[in-house]
Amino acid sequence: MGNYNWINDDGLFLQYGTDKAIPTTGGDYRNPGEYRDVEFTLDLVGLTTTAVVIPALETTFADAGVFIEQVEVVADNAAVGGTSVSIGLIGMDRSTKPSNGDTAFVSALPIANINVDGEKNILTAGVSGAGNYVGTTLPSGGYFTALAAGTFTDGTIRVRVKYRGVPPITH
Repeated sequence: MGNYNWINDDGLFLQYGTDKAIPTTGGDYRNPGEYRDVEFTLDLVGLTTTAVVIPALETTFADAGVFIEQVEVVADNAAVGGTSVSIGLIGMDRSTKPSNGDTAFVSALPIANINVDGEKNILTAGVSGAGNYVGTTLPSGGYFTALAAGTFTDGTIRVRVKYRGVPPITH
């Protein structure tokens, strides 16, 4: 049996065969209070200048309207080689990118910020490396993407996006 995947008429991404057996590298976690975290691990080796959907296919923002509070980037394994990395967003159809989608969460974070094991970066609105949607309401749901400047020969980062839902309207 080979690898089979496609988007069905309902817009769902389906996997069959050996594609379905690929373990996920992320998840969505609820914290006490109003905040939630989406976390995934990203191997930097093999990233190119073209954004690719990360392998954590169950790790998505299904809906628009959540507020992106901050993004944490931790070097689990020191980055070697490349110049920078960006983390973006692509629609649930895996083809439609929102405005500034390639740099939605992390925008050209330099290798100097992730080249030591355990190095942690907290990206909030206005901080160098913070993506276009940090400190704003997400305009659309979708999958995470990643791209690199330069060629990484080693490195793994853990990305945590802290978000909260839109507060209820009070009268």
